[in-house]
Amino acid sequence: MHRSWPLPLLLTLAMTAAYAPAYAQQAQPLAGVIVSEGTLDTYVGRYALARDSELRVWREGQDLMVQATGQEAWPLLAESESVFHVQALQVKVTFGENAHGEIDHVVLMVDGRERKALRRNL
Repeated sequence: MHRSWPLPLLLTLAMTAAYAPAYAQQAQPLAGVIVSEGTLDTYVGRYALARDSELRVWREGQDLMVQATGQEAWPLLAESESVFHVQALQVKVTFGENAHGEIDHVVLMVDGRERKALRRNL
């Protein structure tokens, strides 16, 4: 006995096959940009998220790492000179400076919401 596939399922399979290469290209990780070691060093520090939590940023070789209090550490991938992201978490970290050109805060973008953290050791 021959069973026919339901039309919505056939359309779904056809669409998946047609768009799979484009989706695969979008899902690939960003290559990142190269940021000088001197610039990376200016971002190293502790940034206050709340009274009892902070965001710690440090260097491990060529990598810039980030860790919130009580959380795992993650490498930051540069999108530009001052904008980075944590690819596994889809979190964006933007370093900002004051009027004197010193890095004094970070802005975290998580789930479309921004949160500013001021640097503790400026």
